[in-house]
Amino acid sequence: RNNMAGQPDDLLSLDVLSADTIADTVERRFASRQNATWVGEILLTLNPWAPRGSDASADDAVLLEDYTQGATSPHVFAVAAAAHAELAAGKQYIVVSGESGAGKTECAKSVLKFIAQLEEEAPLPALLLATSPLLEAFGNASTGRNSNSSRFGKLIEVHYSSASASASASSS
Repeated sequence: RNNMAGQPDDLLSLDVLSADTIADTVERRFASRQNATWVGEILLTLNPWAPRGSDASADDAVLLEDYTQGATSPHVFAVAAAAHAELAAGKQYIVVSGESGAGKTECAKSVLKFIAQLEEEAPLPALLLATSPLLEAFGNASTGRNSNSSRFGKLIEVHYSSASASASASSS
């Protein structure tokens, strides 16, 4: 499947799958401001290293609505929506990985933001999201790439009593 810029949304749909075609496709997507690409069920994202701007909240509101309605284009909200939808089938895990300054903390916050939107009545994901600045204050430092870089790993767990209602949560 290709997007409006003619770039494939999923690298597995490339006719030739090689290091060169993958790098070329990801580079062209990034140049057209599409910093996320599917690799099957895995989401590959590149940090744009740019401020989101004053309309970021409005953009997020539109995206939250799109992905709660079933949008599937490459975005962290699509990963969160798929994991949340599959809760009835069993445990779901989202692994956020990358080098220092890659945007892991912001990505994890986006997942929690999306789940909090889905569960407006359940306060746990929103509470976890609200505690993030406090946790960051104890372990972040300035690096050459990131003025607010995490100096520790994080494990965020949200436990569910049913397929759609969070029952407990922890962050460590």
